[in-house]
Amino acid sequence: MPSFARHVRRAPALTFAVSIFAVLTACSSSDSDASNDSSNATGSSGGNGPSSSDTANSDSATTGGTTDQGSTAATGTASGGTASGGTASGGAAGAAGSVCAIDVASHALDPAIHVTECSHIDYSSNPPSSGRHYDVWAFYQTYDFPIPRGYWVHSLEHGAVVFSYNCPEGCPDEVAQVESLIASLPVDPRCVPYDLDRQVILTPDPLLDTRWALSSWGHTLRADCVDETAFEEFYESNVAHGPEDICGGGAALTEAALAPNCGE
Repeated sequence: MPSFARHVRRAPALTFAVSIFAVLTACSSSDSDASNDSSNATGSSGGNGPSSSDTANSDSATTGGTTDQGSTAATGTASGGTASGGTASGGAAGAAGSVCAIDVASHALDPAIHVTECSHIDYSSNPPSSGRHYDVWAFYQTYDFPIPRGYWVHSLEHGAVVFSYNCPEGCPDEVAQVESLIASLPVDPRCVPYDLDRQVILTPDPLLDTRWALSSWGHTLRADCVDETAFEEFYESNVAHGPEDICGGGAALTEAALAPNCGE
């Protein structure tokens, strides 16, 4: 009887020890599996294929390269636009925010007096926006030689808008761009009876102290490059606002027919 009692009292201790051993064995097995899983995952990532770190670095390098190229292209476009005189070729810069320096101004009107054709005239704004002029006005078209200002200031008096430019080194791409812009302007119903689409003159002007300019009666726009949006807005706001509303007529001037040193 005493021997049985001692056996019973020891049984719980033995059971507890066995349980502890089982738990420890399970934990050890679990840690080992986890370690193996981690090792396998690392090996799979870094051995047989690119690691997640390598992939991230690769993606980062690729993305970085693309960004740099895109940034360089954008910078190049902007720089090119500025170097060539503006948004001329791309137009994208203009859409995002013009890189042109634009100055739009209104001017006090000078007396609209007729003077002798080809005489010299001093104007109070550059480009001119009013004042003395010749009794013949310039026909509404594109000219590839400088029209003496006395002719086209008379055209301003009739409500025209004159686009002028001064590119000593030449700027054929910009001129072509402005010609295309002018051709896209709405047809002016005032001019249709005269077989004209609109009352616009485009001419080089060596007297300009800026690259591009627009003139109407009493108003000017000055720009160091082509800004299509600004040019179109100026035209729409100022065409047909001359004191004499006449769209037709005018002389289609030729360089050969002009008197030598006309207007100088």
